[in-house]
Amino acid sequence: MTSETLINSLLQDLNKLYNEADDYDVIIKAGEGSNSEDFKAHSNLLRIRSTYFKAALSSNWTRKEGNVTIFKKPNIKADTFKIILKYIYTGIINLDTSITGIGELLIAADEINLVELINYIQNHIVKLKKEWSEKDIIKLFNILSCRQEVFNTLYVYFRDIISNNPGRFFNESNLFIELENDAFLSLIQNDDFDMEEIEIWNNLLKWAISKNSTISSNTTLWKTEEMEVIKLTIRDFIPHIRFFQISSQNYYYKIRPLSALLPKELEEDIILNFLVPESSQNTKILPRKLSSVNKYSKIIKLDHIYQISHWIDKKQDNYSRVPQYEFKLLLNGNRDGFDVKTFKERCYNKGATIVAIKLKGNNVIGGYNPISWNGSGRYLSTNDSFIFSFNQSTLNSSTIILSRVKNKGKAIYDCINNSHSFGEYDLEIFKRKCRNGDYETKISEDGDFELEDYEVFQVNKKE
Repeated sequence: MTSETLINSLLQDLNKLYNEADDYDVIIKAGEGSNSEDFKAHSNLLRIRSTYFKAALSSNWTRKEGNVTIFKKPNIKADTFKIILKYIYTGIINLDTSITGIGELLIAADEINLVELINYIQNHIVKLKKEWSEKDIIKLFNILSCRQEVFNTLYVYFRDIISNNPGRFFNESNLFIELENDAFLSLIQNDDFDMEEIEIWNNLLKWAISKNSTISSNTTLWKTEEMEVIKLTIRDFIPHIRFFQISSQNYYYKIRPLSALLPKELEEDIILNFLVPESSQNTKILPRKLSSVNKYSKIIKLDHIYQISHWIDKKQDNYSRVPQYEFKLLLNGNRDGFDVKTFKERCYNKGATIVAIKLKGNNVIGGYNPISWNGSGRYLSTNDSFIFSFNQSTLNSSTIILSRVKNKGKAIYDCINNSHSFGEYDLEIFKRKCRNGDYETKISEDGDFELEDYEVFQVNKKE
């Protein structure tokens, strides 16, 4: 007889104990009113399997009727507790239940301190990759958001589903108005929430109005009283909206008429940012990413994107934090390969592109090609290309090198084979050489370089 057979025999006996609890010494009253149910159990097993019951059955939370301890759990539904109790006895769990049932099961397991069960349920749902309806996702996300630390695996899973495709919940169904405060706030706090800041503002107003049924959706009718109610409703959200990334036009038409909803200092800082872009603001709001690039890029950070966008526009003053360009990742070397064939397949005929090369250490070098790569076998002429170097960790003037083209006739070598370069040899992408010639300044002291990774981005002007 194997050890597995012995374990199976033990589980069968425990299952009998669960089904035939004749020698029980505990009655647990789960649920309330007509939906309540009594469950017979054994105190020794409950104490062994749950630290919650170990404490609860030894406290003043219970009362005795003869030799039987009576324990009430009105906050856990009878159907949910039945699943929990079977798990305690047998280790068997039935997850063939509704999304609401799963949420209630997780909350009950947390209260009874069944950590192993919580982890199993979370991992099971993530691995299942079931196509949940938008309504079910919102329901469960509301539950998970209240206990993010306990249900972190599942919370992150559903948060990313909503963040990566918010249109499903905001534009197509308007189910977002059913989000509870903690759930909606956690989305806005997430840097991967793929929504423009002005749309976040618009949807926040819709959500706030839905939470206050007496307030008209026509904001032009709002008086001081309505303004104060909405201001209080959205107060916790305001610090997480990147107002400095909203255009002056959108601010003027969509936010300014409701500026009473904003803290006075923030309102003044927004106006200052429009009038004097290089000024420093007192209000500290973390910048949100331009687009989905930061979800996938291993090299470029948000501040790098702002700086490169500034160079593309040939501006001399401090760079703006209002997104001007969208960067779409076409190729990552470690993910897709470092060969020329992959570069041709993924990056030819894509219009303007940025090449970013991560060197051994902390430096990044690269270049901007405003003309499509297409393997023409000739030099491409332009005044708008440039090459650059910066420290990946610290972006400041002492670590930045910007080198614009000085010989426009040799700005880009659009090679047929593997000699794609900026200038004749200022930055040879695949030969991994970097010498000064057709651009203003050398961007690396070493003639040859070793790379850890490289990426190519398609650059599109935002409308």
